[in-house]
Amino acid sequence: MKRISTLFEITLSATLSLLGLYLLQEGTSNKSTSAAAILIAGAVCFTVGVMTFSSAVRSILWHRSMLRHSKQHNYMGGATPGHNRG
Repeated sequence: MKRISTLFEITLSATLSLLGLYLLQEGTSNKSTSAAAILIAGAVCFTVGVMTFSSAVRSILWHRSMLRHSKQHNYMGGATPGHNRG
């Protein structure tokens, strides 16, 4: 389930970042009175997209470190699993 939400976060962050960049480009080329609003919306979209992407990357790295950590604790006794006969 976590992989689906992380994939969703990455897709959402890419969409928001691209939308933010598009709005920033439109706001700078637009000379109307709403140019400031378009620039602010573009900056907000881009910022939220980057924040979402960094959260998804941190989540992926955290899950990998937890998997690595759990694998190290499985073999701490020096014996392979299933061969502890005493």
